[in-house]
Amino acid sequence: MEKRRNVILYIGTSIDGYIANDDGTLEWLESTEVEGDSGYNSLLERIDTIVMGKGTYDIIRGFDMDYPYSDYKNYVFSKSVSGSDEYALFINEDVQTFIKNIKQRPGKDIWLIGGGSLAREFFRGNLIDEFQLAIAPIILGKGISLYNGDDITQKYRLTKAEKLGQLAMLHYIKKRNK
Repeated sequence: MEKRRNVILYIGTSIDGYIANDDGTLEWLESTEVEGDSGYNSLLERIDTIVMGKGTYDIIRGFDMDYPYSDYKNYVFSKSVSGSDEYALFINEDVQTFIKNIKQRPGKDIWLIGGGSLAREFFRGNLIDEFQLAIAPIILGKGISLYNGDDITQKYRLTKAEKLGQLAMLHYIKKRNK
């Protein structure tokens, strides 16, 4: 039997659930003392597909380095850009339909990088199978929130909790109905 593809949200947050400053920057997360790689390399071994919003894609492309995910199939959800560039295919269609379709195709797991608006679409569609949250010891009070007060209840099971320097790394798997 073929392995079921999972959608993994692997993301860093502040204690109060912010994933970036208002301008998308992450210096608060980058300056957090970390031991090891926070599971990043093992995540990359598990995936072959990356999904993100256009804002996140623009921020990654703006880094002063080569695009780090060129070895993966990249889908970028955008309402303003269509077609593709050298790294990604731009998607302007229903998130639930698109994700359910790519989960049906053979392959490895799918990493939802972000950002906040796209993550909330995944929450509303109950599309996230696994959370890997790296919680930094900071309260931001404002910025781009991972959670937005939507009326959503989804249950997960904690499978692992690690202290990696000053990061708390929490792994959750979606509870399946029996």
